[in-house]
Amino acid sequence: MMASLRPLLLLLAVAVPALKAAELTTLDGKKLNGDIVAISPMEITFNANGADEKIPITTINAITLGPVPKPVPASTRYIAVELVDGTTFRCSAFSIKGKNVELKLLGDEGKPARTHNIPVTSLFSLMRDAGDLKLEQDFRGLMRDRGKFDVWITRSKVKNDDGTETDRLDSVRGTFGEGDPATDSVKFTLEATGKDVTVKMPRIAGMIFNQIPTGTVAPAICKVVDSDGNVLVAKSVTRADNNYTVTTVSDVKVELAENAISKFDFAAGSVKYLSDLEPVILEESGTDPEHYQKDRNLDRNPIRLRTDPAGMETKADQFAKGLTLHAKTVLTYELKGQYKVFKGQAGTDASVVTESTVKLTIDDGTQVLYKGVIKRGDKPVNLNLNVQNVDRLRIIVESEGAILDLGNQLSIGDAKVLK
Repeated sequence: MMASLRPLLLLLAVAVPALKAAELTTLDGKKLNGDIVAISPMEITFNANGADEKIPITTINAITLGPVPKPVPASTRYIAVELVDGTTFRCSAFSIKGKNVELKLLGDEGKPARTHNIPVTSLFSLMRDAGDLKLEQDFRGLMRDRGKFDVWITRSKVKNDDGTETDRLDSVRGTFGEGDPATDSVKFTLEATGKDVTVKMPRIAGMIFNQIPTGTVAPAICKVVDSDGNVLVAKSVTRADNNYTVTTVSDVKVELAENAISKFDFAAGSVKYLSDLEPVILEESGTDPEHYQKDRNLDRNPIRLRTDPAGMETKADQFAKGLTLHAKTVLTYELKGQYKVFKGQAGTDASVVTESTVKLTIDDGTQVLYKGVIKRGDKPVNLNLNVQNVDRLRIIVESEGAILDLGNQLSIGDAKVLK
């Protein structure tokens, strides 16, 4: 792993002005505020409180350079793009030009939009109208059933059992060809008949690609999170003046200004946030079922847990990562025995003004790792659980002492597993 970190020498271990107001966090939770002085293959020299400290690079969680990316407003629909290496982009538009895709990224209103041109061979999936919970759920289901072909995702109107009209996603299997920007279309060979059709881009609600990897895949050295919430899985990062060139594992190069970076996540392989994983089993039921949320509360705002909810203070810790679950929700994650510890802060989000009492159970399918009742007004519970050799981690949220589930919910800030 050390050899794979050598490209980072060009990142910061050069005679350039140190980064200001950086926050370094270690895997055991230690935090240092100061400046990065130098990086070697083995350690980072970090100046905190006027003193240099050498910190082994394998113990570092992240170095934060800017604020947490703003969440996409609940009313905003965008295009979610994922590359084969796990890199994700939030886009406002895309077009296929021959064998390449042009992505126009979301950004602050009034500022020029950033664009990236990437080869189609780097794409794993693309979904329009991300942010619509029903469509996202449909898309995940189609993703699981994709098989060995590319998938053209279509969108249509259907009626529920009660006669209400709703949108639904369906799949057509085949193989995508080259795109024609002049006609805003892409070729698609139908798997069922072998016939070639020309599909107008507005008819495409999503795309899933069956990419076949070739050659040796380079290891990821870190994840780079930019200020707009895009996440780049980097195999190398280089710096020139105040600009960075990030090369992803799939060989996509992205230029970023220093002030456009939120953080470098060095623990991408040692730490997994549950909100970055898809549960292998999802159960949502009860009298008032509501879809669980990643990195936000049920109102789709940032997760905030009050530090002293029973007192007069209204201060709350905000979490960029985490989960929020309504009562009668069960999430099962596949860990495959690769992690040692599960950590998080469990409590009721600060936005909740009605009563909420839930029973939280965390187990491995056979043994209970944690069980407790969490209600509004309680101080958040610090979860620090041994998950060594756990194959599947199950999180169960149920109503406690209530006939109805209305309003009962739980947030787990910073929910993660560590190797």
